[in-house]
Amino acid sequence: MDRFSIRVGYALIGLSLDVWRDVCIHVSNGFIESIERGGSCSSDSIGGLSFIALPQPGNAHVHSADHSFPEYGINLDLRDLVAPPHGIKHKLLESTPIAELISGIREFYMLSWLSGLGLIIDFREGGGLGCKLAVNARSNLPPGLEVTILGRPGPEWPEGCEGLGVSSPLDYDIGLLRDLSNKFKPSMAHVAETTEDRLRGDLERALEAKLDAIVHGTHLSREDLIVLKERNIGLIMCPRSNLWHNIGTPPIAEALRIGVLLALGTDNASWIPPDIWGEAQQVLLLARSQGLKEEWAAKKIIESILINPYLIIRKEPPVIEEGKRAKMIIYNIEGTGIPKAREIYHAIVKRINLSKIAIRIDNSKISTIKA
Repeated sequence: MDRFSIRVGYALIGLSLDVWRDVCIHVSNGFIESIERGGSCSSDSIGGLSFIALPQPGNAHVHSADHSFPEYGINLDLRDLVAPPHGIKHKLLESTPIAELISGIREFYMLSWLSGLGLIIDFREGGGLGCKLAVNARSNLPPGLEVTILGRPGPEWPEGCEGLGVSSPLDYDIGLLRDLSNKFKPSMAHVAETTEDRLRGDLERALEAKLDAIVHGTHLSREDLIVLKERNIGLIMCPRSNLWHNIGTPPIAEALRIGVLLALGTDNASWIPPDIWGEAQQVLLLARSQGLKEEWAAKKIIESILINPYLIIRKEPPVIEEGKRAKMIIYNIEGTGIPKAREIYHAIVKRINLSKIAIRIDNSKISTIKA
């Protein structure tokens, strides 16, 4: 549709995610032409007052190929499962037929699209070959989901790779890692995922290589977090994965208080579905368990999925704002308690879930999502 209007009871507007009530959003040729409060929408508008419009969230860290063999090795520890090159995961990636891997990755991407995501950042194993599988898998997706494919040295590297995503900075000579980070952007690595890796100095090597972001940070200290803040290095936390693998709880409350550029990821598709709202809910609970109960915390957590994944890879977030492309998700919030909530940001984090997705807007394309 070239022109249409969206009527919602609530919307988060602009980069600051301000709450607007009773909103009419007019879209023309894929761009938001105007946003008005009150009853300016026509009778044929999409949505209604029992809906909320939010920007499309981003999932800042996934391993998509794991979706080809879900729930394997549930009795094993993390290193036996995923450590390259001898972890069971890498043996499965080598032994699984290429067509099955592509099918599994595509299924994961499609699940991400249905989950309302606008961006996923995918760590692909297997050098350029692994990246090319992901390129193949995303080729026939519906419009709207951006997949950023990060690879690592290996067969046919760097074909198909759109940045660098390594398992650990400790796996590479610092000179090589620095060169890779300078040449392939965005550049990221798992850091402080385990106590052992942190004690071996993986953060220091990541800092020396000038990586753009680090993933996990489960065992970072307050001083480490301050360094990330000062150097504007992104931190992507995956707490549900950390809990599943029993490797610790990341310092969420401290990271939020310090103001690190924080994003969230669901990590390995074998064990954690790409439900980024579920990740946000877990983060809120863990932050409270770590003593952070201020009202601003929930809004910062919302930013960690709606805004910061895009900023970490230097892309413009898909905010709901006049003149911006129309990329939003319309959720049905009837019966959720959100309209009656005294603190709406907390209500959004706790009460939005995938079953509430009603409509996906990708520029001029309107897709009805059935739970």
